[in-house]
Amino acid sequence: MASYEQTFLEQITHLHGQDFSSWQGWQLLMDWVKRQPWRLEFFGGAKIPARMLHPPTLVMELTRFLEGAPAAPEENSPDPQT
Repeated sequence: MASYEQTFLEQITHLHGQDFSSWQGWQLLMDWVKRQPWRLEFFGGAKIPARMLHPPTLVMELTRFLEGAPAAPEENSPDPQT
């Protein structure tokens, strides 16, 4: 994982000393996200998207979300150019 993402998420979550690209770090980060009032907006609904089960993807998308960057397009969403 990029050190920027690791440092950024540690500062936001106060979960220091965890490697968020590991399964243990993923579980702690996911537990933290589930307690946040914006979790439904982040997940796009009540269910956790399958892509979030991959630790580096959760880290990347959570970092983008918390920075206010546009979310990555869904794989099954219609092509906005058509």
